Amino acid sequence: MTQFFASHTDRLTVYQLPAYSPAFNPIEYLWRNIKKQATHLRYFPTFANLMNKVNQKLRYFAHTPKRILNLMGKYCRSLGAEAA
Repeated sequence: MTQFFASHTDRLTVYQLPAYSPAFNPIEYLWRNIKKQATHLRYFPTFANLMNKVNQKLRYFAHTPKRILNLMGKYCRSLGAEAA
């Protein structure tokens, strides 16, 4: 991969992403909650069924900003984010 990136530096920029670290990537708290509430230990006969369940949970969060702030805690407060 290194050779490929080196030969395409005119078109590509490589960014090193941090390892899983919710403190630096608070969206991980939301994904963990969605997994726990919507998909964990559940069987979905089709991919469409899985997507419907995940979308249902995302719609819930779209209408409950305070819940998102609770999940993301100190990070959001440090940015001055407030629930609508």
